[in-house]
Amino acid sequence: MADELAFKRWKSLEPGIRKKLESNVFCRKCGVTTIVDYEVEYTNSQFTLKGSCQKCHGPVARVVD
Repeated sequence: MADELAFKRWKSLEPGIRKKLESNVFCRKCGVTTIVDYEVEYTNSQFTLKGSCQKCHGPVARVVD
């Protein structure tokens, strides 16, 4: 249930903002990359995206205040 709420809140952001945040994630192997196949968590008024690097498919995360 909490994941659904987080996803709804994430989707309520403007698509252009979401795209910028998704495409500005740091991978320790590839550097700046795009996050794919991610899950959204929402706690303490911030989003956390946890997923995979588009280039090497390694784990990446992005915290959004």
